[in-house]
Amino acid sequence: MDPYNSLSFKKEKDLDFKDTVVTLLIDNSGSMRGRPITIAAICADILSRTLERCSVKVEILGFTTKNWKGGQSREFWTKNSKPKTPGRLNDLRHIIYKGADTHWRQAKNNLGLMLKEGLLKENIDGEAISWAYNRIKKRKEERKILMVISDGAPVDDSTLSVNSGDFLEKHLKKIVKFIENKSDIEVLAIGIGHDVSRYYNKAIKITDVNELGDVMISQLSSLFETKNKYH
Repeated sequence: MDPYNSLSFKKEKDLDFKDTVVTLLIDNSGSMRGRPITIAAICADILSRTLERCSVKVEILGFTTKNWKGGQSREFWTKNSKPKTPGRLNDLRHIIYKGADTHWRQAKNNLGLMLKEGLLKENIDGEAISWAYNRIKKRKEERKILMVISDGAPVDDSTLSVNSGDFLEKHLKKIVKFIENKSDIEVLAIGIGHDVSRYYNKAIKITDVNELGDVMISQLSSLFETKNKYH
């Protein structure tokens, strides 16, 4: 009965779970409206609650744009005589739903904001991943995992109408390649009805958004199992 004695009837095993931080970066674009964004919010909620119990810190981030038609960025460009190939022409909106050091209980109401009418607009993935990367790389945890959930290629009509058609995709590939090759941060992506393997080395496509929760858990589990096997 002594609580300090090892449990003779249970086989105790230490998992190398601790000292890990996971960032969930969720596409908040208009095409996610309805069931996809609802399920993504619920899965993020459950996953953060579960991992927190395993002493794994979780950060939940979202990305979209402030406007459909470019906003202040485009207005500024127009006022300056519309120079050629201006780069991004929309105002970014990056949202911290839950910081890594924020307890799940304090942040759970924030996740409901993903369902806010009018929030979901365009998706400029490259800069969002760069932002999430810059946040996680400052963390002191030994192991850092960035999981991206999206349902399509990066799209912003304002930007693509005045730059090359592959402008946003090229930038996304460049950022992901840099993180995968030049950092110790593990990146994995889940594409909802969209093959994201052309952007990410570790990628999985699901055809039905209802699979999202299971796939998120299984992907993270396999990462932890691999680490434990070779650690």
